[in-house]
Amino acid sequence: MKTDRELPAGLDETMGWLIGQVFHAHLTCSQRALADFPGTQRGYMVVNAAVNGCARNQIDMAKQLGLDRTVMVYLVDQLVAAGLVERMPDPNDRRSRIIVATDQGRARLGEATQMLRQVDDHVLGSLDADERQRFRDMLQRVTAHYLAGGGDERDACVVAAAAADK
Repeated sequence: MKTDRELPAGLDETMGWLIGQVFHAHLTCSQRALADFPGTQRGYMVVNAAVNGCARNQIDMAKQLGLDRTVMVYLVDQLVAAGLVERMPDPNDRRSRIIVATDQGRARLGEATQMLRQVDDHVLGSLDADERQRFRDMLQRVTAHYLAGGGDERDACVVAAAAADK
């Protein structure tokens, strides 16, 4: 395996460590890039989900993004105060609220997305453009499989336990 820098023996074959290193690099760079975005990366994800209509309501959005409901309330409050989203009554359930992006939210999302593309290119800088796209495609497939229930962590624990018993 050819790398820019020698990787620690043993860890170079450990997927969790490798993913963790890439995640840490991406998180650090993206937090800097989104420092002026209300709620930083979480705020970006909420506005992105609102623009793209990814969730039926605020509770579903919190679940989809992996955010505690209380954290979601404070985060949406912050985004509303910044003028990036609005809470609208759900026409199907008056107790529920839909998070809708404002025009200002759409504009800020576009700017932030451009910055994050630069972060992606930096973090994946050792890959050429085709490799980057294949890497993203593979991540999307793995994530879709996991979200569809094919990657349930309980199943992973069963596999790990069976491997330990051998």
